[in-house]
Amino acid sequence: MTETEPLQPANTEPAGLVSTAINILTSPDEAFNEIRQRPKKLFPLALIMISTMAAMFWYFTIIDFDWYIDDTLAIANIPDDQLETARENMLSMSQNTFRMFGVLGGTIGILIISVLQAGYLSMVSALSGDKYKFTHWFSLVAWTGLPSLLAVIGMVVTILLSPNGQLSAYALNPFTLANLGVQSDNASLQTMLNSVNLIMFWSMSLTVMGHRQWLQCSLLKSLTVVLAPYALIFGVWTYIALT
Repeated sequence: MTETEPLQPANTEPAGLVSTAINILTSPDEAFNEIRQRPKKLFPLALIMISTMAAMFWYFTIIDFDWYIDDTLAIANIPDDQLETARENMLSMSQNTFRMFGVLGGTIGILIISVLQAGYLSMVSALSGDKYKFTHWFSLVAWTGLPSLLAVIGMVVTILLSPNGQLSAYALNPFTLANLGVQSDNASLQTMLNSVNLIMFWSMSLTVMGHRQWLQCSLLKSLTVVLAPYALIFGVWTYIALT
């Protein structure tokens, strides 16, 4: 180790996948040390994607399809003169088609977002000259995404509490800001509130903690590096919504 390299925790015996999954929620520092030494990514990513697929499959299986279409059109605020055409277009697709889009869309979205996050962090690392590569950051992003399993559990509970199948897609995740009572009269801002959830903040905080531990840098630097893309995306979204 050169004098310019950050001091890292000593290497340890393999902790095991399940132990690492528990530690990421209860003892993050131990989990980050394990991930740094052995950057495995398939287990957490598969766990998140499969559980999300199962929840979305169940949702689109039990949903009252006609009610779902009416609810979706109402949320979209489609003009009255276009409403019937839009409804016919949606009815031309079967419930199985919506199920397929829901299952594949959610899981592919998770994979794309994870790759983009890891790509961004590895690019910053390359520019900074530290030793961590894409595989390390992709592993970190995958593991720090595990709190999303709580969102999946929340979805399951919400589905169980809606036996008639009349459950809006926006009401599915109980942890979104909108479902926690934060509302806006601005349609674009309301869409953002329907998308952002508390579990995201937990995962982002874990990523900041992992970045800081690995690079032994200041909290401010880790906050700036990790959260810059989120600040840009939501900042632009808010600006467009308000102008």
